[in-house]
Amino acid sequence: MMQEFNAEAYIEKRMRLSGFVKTKDVASMAGLWMRVDNERGEVSQFDNMGERPINGTTNWNCYSIVLDIPKDSHVISFGFLLIGAGDVWVDSLAFEEVDLSVPTTNAEDQSELPDQPLNLSFEER
Repeated sequence: MMQEFNAEAYIEKRMRLSGFVKTKDVASMAGLWMRVDNERGEVSQFDNMGERPINGTTNWNCYSIVLDIPKDSHVISFGFLLIGAGDVWVDSLAFEEVDLSVPTTNAEDQSELPDQPLNLSFEER
């Protein structure tokens, strides 16, 4: 599920998306997600809780994502995801500005690619 809106009112602010999530029998992962795109449709900020997935069965817990909204931002998208089998409930979503003392949860920059293929046998860890 997702929603998107104009980023103009949030330019150069640090914003937190938070909400309560409950899961049942999540086989792979569930989580909130938020993405910030510029006018060219390029992703500038992103977090889908991939580094801190919700799985299995959990009671209501509060989760959050914190992203900076860069000067060239155009669209903010957010939602929640479920990969694989299971059920997810989400309640009390909030979107609010936070100060710079709150660390961001931005996923690592995927644009820093290696110079050559690595682990071509796919046997290394």
